[in-house]
Amino acid sequence: MAVTTIIPTQMATGTGVVLTAGAGTAINTSNTMSIAYPIAGKLFLTIDSNHADTSASFAAGDFASAGLGAFAWEVGDTVIQGMFIDNNRLVDSDGNVVITWATNSAGFITAHYVVD
Repeated sequence: MAVTTIIPTQMATGTGVVLTAGAGTAINTSNTMSIAYPIAGKLFLTIDSNHADTSASFAAGDFASAGLGAFAWEVGDTVIQGMFIDNNRLVDSDGNVVITWATNSAGFITAHYVVD
């Protein structure tokens, strides 16, 4: 299984992100995705789903809240959803958030971060 690396784009505090259908990195169910968690700030992900069964599985991290376990995020067909990611729960010792995709997943993912 190959790894697709995603580098988050910085957002300025107090600004928004335009969510455009079909923008971002295409979901490839054959690859694991690795997203670098910012050293400072918060990570914000969006999934733009174009299949009813799009499901991302986030591996449990290596820090204080890792005991909460892995996390699954399901997004319906033709829906764009966004979520902040908890660095204590999902970041591994290399500083990455690791995602695998369910077989029928399709769409795009974007990663942004905000520094307070």
